[in-house]
Amino acid sequence: MKQDFILKTIILFVGLVVVIGVFIGFRVYDQQLAEIAQLQEEVQQQTNHIELLESSNQALDVEAQEDQSTQMQSAVESFVRALYDVRADNEEMRRSEAELVMSQDMLEQHFPEREGQVEYSMEYRINELKVYPSLQQESAFVVMTGSTVNLNNNQREDNRITVEVFLQQEGDRWIVTDFDQLYAENL
Repeated sequence: MKQDFILKTIILFVGLVVVIGVFIGFRVYDQQLAEIAQLQEEVQQQTNHIELLESSNQALDVEAQEDQSTQMQSAVESFVRALYDVRADNEEMRRSEAELVMSQDMLEQHFPEREGQVEYSMEYRINELKVYPSLQQESAFVVMTGSTVNLNNNQREDNRITVEVFLQQEGDRWIVTDFDQLYAENL
């Protein structure tokens, strides 16, 4: 009987340990499931946050490229107007505009220091100017229409000129380093 009692007590004790173990196991399992769900939610939130930051960064990159393109276009327009929009009364304005957008070598080549007043017999007046910038190539194509005017007889000739302008970025400014006049035709 005593053995029977001890055996029953041991079985009861083992049963209680198993029940308590199963109860604790299920609680731990539930806690682990809750923690996994919480971590998955945090991962999803972080993924959403990363996607938002990436899309915001892409938008800023596009905006920065548009800003760069606008700055390049403005520098090219200033250069073309300084070099090609030649009138009897705008040499100082052209020179000051050229100083902002041309390299020193180009400035010395196209706007040398002169003594006294220069008399012009011809003027070139830009009517329309279109700039096609390429940030990757650091260049721009310019198509302009304008008029050559002979100041002696006031004869006027309309024409179209295509120019490729080469630039270099210095800080946040674009500086024209060279150009090629590709095509000129009378209209």
